[in-house]
Amino acid sequence: MGDDRVRQTGAYLRMLLRRSGDYRAAWQRFAGPVAPEEIDYAAVARVLAEADGAPAGPLAPGSTLQATRQALEGTALAPDTLTRFVTAFRVRPRHAERLAGLMRGSANLRMINDDVRVPAVLGRAVDATAYESLSLHERHTLGPDGRPAEHQTIQVLRSRVDGLASLPYRFDTDELVVEVVRGGSVGDVYRLTDTLYAVDILLAEPLRRGRSTLMQYRTNFFYRTAPPPEFRRGVLNSTKDLTIWVTFHPDRLPRRVWLARWDALDHARITEEEPVELDDEGSVHCRFTAVERAIVGFHWEWA
Repeated sequence: MGDDRVRQTGAYLRMLLRRSGDYRAAWQRFAGPVAPEEIDYAAVARVLAEADGAPAGPLAPGSTLQATRQALEGTALAPDTLTRFVTAFRVRPRHAERLAGLMRGSANLRMINDDVRVPAVLGRAVDATAYESLSLHERHTLGPDGRPAEHQTIQVLRSRVDGLASLPYRFDTDELVVEVVRGGSVGDVYRLTDTLYAVDILLAEPLRRGRSTLMQYRTNFFYRTAPPPEFRRGVLNSTKDLTIWVTFHPDRLPRRVWLARWDALDHARITEEEPVELDDEGSVHCRFTAVERAIVGFHWEWA
């Protein structure tokens, strides 16, 4: 199996176990105080051993601890070891499918972090006039620690040029996994600004002028430090139908939320805002019938 597949799979597994939630709680039972960005390998190995039926008590040094360290550092990861992780941590089906896809080297998945992403190229040009979004639907989900956990985009786009082959997907962290569910595959990763990164999403087939296609892609995030309490969507040209949902975890609900507009991507300033209320599911949403060259979204204040 290629080293890059093992590195990407190990990096995603490490991200899942580091994030606040059920997976991290499973191994923290066996660990002392651990910084949010760190993992106790021995505690993780104890979860694996417990699932294998080992008796309670301190974990003796051996193959389980070694396999744990190699898997999470991305140096060696056998398929049966990955199955042990999935079973022991009761990994949810979507996460398990992504792990399996990374192990296969699927072109629809890409784990991005300091270890596996390609060298960044500052200032890569983005042609905002090459396509238009006929509709754009964003769902942003935060975890129990109040940090972004998952994001889903469904987009119908129409080409304004002959041979449109890709579109950029921007984000503000350098540790995440990108999954193209429909319409293409994952291409190059690069840096846009000091704080923004992007990945090219390659279309399944280049589009002729006037032709449209449906794209769906998802991301899982890990933030070492909490980002600003906001979600923004920049529309470089225009869209006739934009819907944004932000869903908060019941363990971390905001005190107040505002619908807002900003004046820039980097070092942005809020230019308009209005208060909105959470619904019964801990979400806020807004539908825009037309957006042109604007940055819109929500920001909030934690309780």
